Amino acid sequence: MVLNRRGYLQIPQGTEGFYLDEAYRHKKLTAEVEQLLYLWGYLPVQTPVFDYYDAYAALLSEDEARKIYRLIDRDGDLLMLRSDVTLFLAKQMGMILRRDDLPMRVCYADTILRHQNREDISKNEFFQTGVELIGPDTLDADLEVILLLRRTLQQIGAPLYYIHIGSRALFNAGFDQADAAVGARLRRAIVLRDMQELSAECTQLGISTARSRALQQLFSYIGDATGLSVLANSLRSELQAAELRQIERLQQLYNTLNEADDSGSYRIDLSEIGSQSYHTGIVFQAYVDGLDASVAAGGRYDRLYGRFGLDTPAVGFSIMLRKLQDDAAVDARFTPQISEAATGRTFVQRFRDAEARRRAGGSATL
Repeated sequence: MVLNRRGYLQIPQGTEGFYLDEAYRHKKLTAEVEQLLYLWGYLPVQTPVFDYYDAYAALLSEDEARKIYRLIDRDGDLLMLRSDVTLFLAKQMGMILRRDDLPMRVCYADTILRHQNREDISKNEFFQTGVELIGPDTLDADLEVILLLRRTLQQIGAPLYYIHIGSRALFNAGFDQADAAVGARLRRAIVLRDMQELSAECTQLGISTARSRALQQLFSYIGDATGLSVLANSLRSELQAAELRQIERLQQLYNTLNEADDSGSYRIDLSEIGSQSYHTGIVFQAYVDGLDASVAAGGRYDRLYGRFGLDTPAVGFSIMLRKLQDDAAVDARFTPQISEAATGRTFVQRFRDAEARRRAGGSATL
């Protein structure tokens, strides 16, 4: 029998292993982030590694479903491996929480498993650390989660970064007549800033030329609240009341963020409309210099928990620490100590010398 040696010497796409110094940095970095989350009142949760596929099938896009690893259990039921902590967490918390438990703040640090193409720039997203604030649907809750993300990046020494803030609610208000398939194409056009495709989709929906141009300008906007106000006023005749309300909410959010934290780390970016099908409101992504993809993403999902027993709003984020830990500024803080060999003629002498070095904060081997 000929063995597929190449297959045995590789690991499946969408999984990864890391060892020694790299694993040390990862664990130290994760521990520091978790300690910060605890100080903000977020308590840890652990989700299952796999669950029944049918519980989540309706929440998955065609593309998301293709990336999931599936298996059959001994009873013939179709299972899926954890590919998104938020989905699994919503089911687990939705089944056990009661109204009296809210608001609930939880955090997690878990591996996820999903197939990725080798050239996919998001392939290092196989460990998610994140938070969820369950219960409130207020602007204060959105502010808390975004500021916690900002504080987390600051805590671990991430390089210059910006948090881009947009709104799925604004997109939904603008294209409320689009079905799921058309909505997916519209979101893709906006995210890719393909205004020609966006114009074509608007034409198919019967949207007037003037309103189509207004929507193209709107969803191309990146800047601050003042610039958005100027743009919205210039487009007011073509915008609907629901759209103007969402724009006002974004302006209020942005202004309060900058009043609380004047770091200049925030951008209103209306091409940010949420990467997940369950997003409903504010959405955001964090970017750092030198990386083409975001290192963190989050948003509001007010209808997700209702699918699993408790109809309550939620907002949260997940951060991909593995994307940051090799950065020079971050790496320098979490490099393993150099272990020195203990001295002494006998084992007991070496043991005592090593213990003395460790009590002084050093690392020693016998």
